[in-house]
Amino acid sequence: MAREKSPRSARGGVPPRIFLDRYSAQPAVAATRRIMLVGRRYRRLLDQALREIGHSQIRWEILHTIWTAREDCTLMEVAAHIGLEGPSIVAAMAKLETGGFIERREDGSDRRSRLIRLTATGHEAVRAMSAVVDEQRDLLWAGIPVADIEAMLPVLTQMRRNLWGGEPEG
Repeated sequence: MAREKSPRSARGGVPPRIFLDRYSAQPAVAATRRIMLVGRRYRRLLDQALREIGHSQIRWEILHTIWTAREDCTLMEVAAHIGLEGPSIVAAMAKLETGGFIERREDGSDRRSRLIRLTATGHEAVRAMSAVVDEQRDLLWAGIPVADIEAMLPVLTQMRRNLWGGEPEG
C-alpha cells in the first residue's frame, strides 16, 4: 500500500542541506547549487501565487515581455527575450490569443511572421500580475541590503557572459 504524501507548504519547510554553511568546502559548488535551488523554488512560489489570481508564470513572462516592448513584436522576439525557443511558446501564444490577451496580425514586411500586441484584457492582466510579482519579489529580497544586491549584479553578469558569451543586449 502506497504511503500518502503530506502536502508541502508553499512557505516554510526545511531548506535543502546545501544551505548549511559547511555543506561544501568548495564555494563554487555550494553557490552553483544554491542558485539552482533558489531559482527553482522562487519560480514555483511565483507560479503558485499567479495561479491564485488565474494566471501562470509563463503567461506573466510572455505578456510582460510584450508589454515592455512598447510596440508590436514577433513570437521569436518574445521567445528570445524570455530565453526559450520559439516553438516552445507557440501553444501558450495560441491560448493567449484565444483568451483575448493578445492580438496577432500579419507583418507587412515579412508575410511569414505575425506581429503581436496586447489587448485591453492583456494590459489588465499585466497590471494584476505585476502586483503579485512585486509582492513575491519583495519576499525574495527581504532582509538583503541593496548594497549586497548591487555587489551581486556584476557576478551574475559575468556568469551570463560565461554561459552565453558577449555583452548583454540593451
